[in-house]
Amino acid sequence: MKQGYRLALLMCMLMPVFAHAGTYRCVSLDYPPLIYKDSDSRVKGFAVDIVSGVFKNMGHTIEVEIYPWARSLEMLKTGERDCIFTIFHSSEREQFLDFSAEAIVPQAVYFYTRKDAGVVFNGDFSSLEGMRIGTVRKINYGPRFEEVRHKLRLDEAYELEQSMKKLLIGRIDLFPSNYYSASYLLKLPRNKEIAEKILQLPFAIDVVPSHLAFAKSKKLGLLRDRFDQEFRHFVSSGRYRDLLIKYELENAPELLRFLQQKY
Repeated sequence: MKQGYRLALLMCMLMPVFAHAGTYRCVSLDYPPLIYKDSDSRVKGFAVDIVSGVFKNMGHTIEVEIYPWARSLEMLKTGERDCIFTIFHSSEREQFLDFSAEAIVPQAVYFYTRKDAGVVFNGDFSSLEGMRIGTVRKINYGPRFEEVRHKLRLDEAYELEQSMKKLLIGRIDLFPSNYYSASYLLKLPRNKEIAEKILQLPFAIDVVPSHLAFAKSKKLGLLRDRFDQEFRHFVSSGRYRDLLIKYELENAPELLRFLQQKY
């Protein structure tokens, strides 16, 4: 009788853990090597492995879907999906998103231009007056760029590769991008002609922390706090550094500084 009581008590203690285990639906945009689809249409990438690994440690699983960024944001506004990554923090987005306190990936943002264009950027946005700048719809490029966005002559695209092609044919003069995605896309065989003619300008626009964020309407604040806690364990265990090696990002200076400064 006592043994049966103890077993029942143990089951009651364990039930909350299993009861709260579940699957959460996340969205993002095509953002290689952070988030992308492989040849079998499976979503993978450096950030995907980080987030799914942390959720696994929490006893949960995630499903990640890729959409245009504007649609992904709208799905979080309406509560159609639970979470989104990797995303820069802004006061506008904070109205409908609960951001992780921990930054999961720091992102260095640069301008890219044609090698023969003679464009120079030293941090002074006024030097870009009159130039056509290719941006991706609804993408935030960090606080320095966003502060002057309204003064710039912008040409929107739905994907980064569209901006690259516009640059090649002279429709735009330069475009901003995070270092990871631009480097990945320019290494693809299909972009060989573009890569031969594009130059990354040396002065970084910004180095911006990017986060996981949850739909505020879902009231997942406790899950967000638990994610922050488990993310710190994930990094200190060495698994974050292992993923840097897996995705050939171990020499990215902003990621090395990120690990040295915080962990």
